[in-house]
Amino acid sequence: MTASALEIDDIGKGLVGCKYHCEGVTNKPREGILPRCLIFEHRKGKNGSVVVGLNPGKAKKREQEFYLDQNNTYESVKKYWDDKVKNLKYYSNLRELISMLGFDGPIVWTDLAKCQSSHKNGVVPIQTMRTCIDTYLRREIELFPSYTIFGVGNIAFEFCALSFPEHFVVGIPHPTGSYGNFSRLIKNINRNKKEYLKKISDKKDKNKRYKALKIFQ
Repeated sequence: MTASALEIDDIGKGLVGCKYHCEGVTNKPREGILPRCLIFEHRKGKNGSVVVGLNPGKAKKREQEFYLDQNNTYESVKKYWDDKVKNLKYYSNLRELISMLGFDGPIVWTDLAKCQSSHKNGVVPIQTMRTCIDTYLRREIELFPSYTIFGVGNIAFEFCALSFPEHFVVGIPHPTGSYGNFSRLIKNINRNKKEYLKKISDKKDKNKRYKALKIFQ
């Protein structure tokens, strides 16, 4: 395990015990509802990436019970992800996409906000995301200065583009969204792979600043 991966573990251990109770999200460890969605996935390639979503979906009862049985530890979050989550459509589709774009190395899976939304529509207040970014995400990103950031959906892309100007940031669609953007992008890459590879190979603009590049409509 690399030093950076070990540091992600340290952040994760602090994360599941977060004492903040921010607006619009749920953090109830006594019910097995934990801050989560921070995973370092080992892959053999060298071109690593950080994939940033919005926030975790609502934990189902069996997930909550699993965490409670394991004393709400970060190890239990990693184990549940490895056993039950890593091959869900969100992760498998995104893994396929970034691999198609040449990112074959380790993936840091994370979110702007680490707690699940309290609202039915999944909305997380801006101030809550600011708190989480400053407390956790910024520390995570700093561990991987050479990694490209993939922002999943418009909000994650825009936040990352503005928050991390020292990184190349690529905007990609949510893989389970209802507008069909993800499937269209996959088809377009298959048809014009050289064009997309060229787009993401030029990481800086004419002023030698890292780009923020959205590759979907």
